[in-house]
Amino acid sequence: MENFGFLSILPPALAIILAIVTKNVLVSLFTSILLGTVILFNGNIFYAVPAVFRDVLFKQAADGYNASVIVLVLFIGGMVMLVTSSGGAEALALSATKRINSREKAVLGAWILGLIIWFSDFANGMLVGPIFQPITDKLKVSREKLAWIVDATSAPVCMLVPISGFGIFAMSCMEKEFAAHNIPLSVWDAFLQTIPLQFYCIGTLLLVPLIAFLGIDFGPMAKAEERVITTGQLHWPHAQPMGLGDPPALSKDAKPKMSLVVFPILALFVIFFVILIANGFPYKKTLGINIRTGLTTGYFIGGMICFTLMIYYKIRNFKETFDIYMNGMKNNLFLVMTLLFAWSLSSICKDLGTAGYIVHMVEGSLPPFTVAPMFFFAACVISFATGTSYGTMAILVPIGVPMTISLGAPMIVTLAAIFSGAIFGDHCSPISDTTLIASMGAACDHIEHVKTQLPYSIMIGVIGLVVYTISYWVSSAAILLVFTIVCVVIVTFLCSKLWGIGVHQKIMKAMNDK
Repeated sequence: MENFGFLSILPPALAIILAIVTKNVLVSLFTSILLGTVILFNGNIFYAVPAVFRDVLFKQAADGYNASVIVLVLFIGGMVMLVTSSGGAEALALSATKRINSREKAVLGAWILGLIIWFSDFANGMLVGPIFQPITDKLKVSREKLAWIVDATSAPVCMLVPISGFGIFAMSCMEKEFAAHNIPLSVWDAFLQTIPLQFYCIGTLLLVPLIAFLGIDFGPMAKAEERVITTGQLHWPHAQPMGLGDPPALSKDAKPKMSLVVFPILALFVIFFVILIANGFPYKKTLGINIRTGLTTGYFIGGMICFTLMIYYKIRNFKETFDIYMNGMKNNLFLVMTLLFAWSLSSICKDLGTAGYIVHMVEGSLPPFTVAPMFFFAACVISFATGTSYGTMAILVPIGVPMTISLGAPMIVTLAAIFSGAIFGDHCSPISDTTLIASMGAACDHIEHVKTQLPYSIMIGVIGLVVYTISYWVSSAAILLVFTIVCVVIVTFLCSKLWGIGVHQKIMKAMNDK
């Protein structure tokens, strides 16, 4: 049979429900894999349980593409941990903060540093917040706003960079579906095409400098800004600020330098593009294996450069540096397991005919123009409820690709909607690890951080929903992007007038008095 009918949608549906209820993506994915295997074996659980390992997990782990992605993810973890622990980012930031003498410059400085640290959302939170906290405190920028800046420049930035962990994960989800449906476009080229269409990520990044330049806020954020400017209080009386704690102590002879960050990242870029050019880029089709080889080599060489410099500058000794590198690899074990389980669930769904059944059910009843906004909304809901973008992409991409093909909807736009919507929850969900790290990095009360940034996130999310709805009739990414930017500017200005004007008057009066 082509599909198992209604039974074929039970595994992905269970993955979504369990992820929302348990807040644990790994448990949700594995349970769904087990259910799907039981269905394939006609309910015989005694055959199904060993088959989960023999026919599903082992097979996916042994796949050449999957194995190369796993190796790449491990080397990414090693280099990111070295760069994070080297002290180089602090040296880079301190050299750039000598001229920061106003609230606007403090906000823009934190925003720019967040853009620079594109390689890891965790590194962003652990570096930008602690570095800028004394600066923003001195210039009376609320801890809530600093936490928002840190959060807004972590996952949204990483999702727009194809060689970050987010980009690599997204392409790994696309690879299987492209191969299964004989799509001639490479996942690298497809991901690049989604970048200008990721309206939530772009809108969020635009909002930070917009608010800084216009000097406006609205909602709870405006109240927080009023508090710190008029009273000097960094927190509300009831606040329970979080903190990252003291970082690992460096050697007393350590003198961190910017080169500890600049050289490894520069090496990553150079080696990556040298390998691509050696294999015909940009005149020949970019093969996935060449991309993964270039990235893995680049991250390895970049990591080794940082490793060597840390010892040379006496930042840490050899054993400490090696342990940091290995711990970075261990920290990516969760991502490796998520990838493995996501590939396995996708394989199970193919055997069950899940996508075919869903397409058959909605064909003729679902207008093509609703596909992109529907997937964007679903990704926002799932990612907010679960706090993870990886699990959201793993669940929705295998469903979205065949649906767009069958219904004649624009596939690139739908993929961009899934990626952008997945970042919505990663950015602002109270149970998201990046949201927690932003609160910790800024030493801000976690609930206050969520409460103050949520109106901004919802505003950008609503704009994104509108733009994805009209994207079916407007094929130009440039026009859609310009429309998004115009909407963000207009809606932000209106919200500040309707929801923050009284606060702004108090703030301006307090600043003028001083």
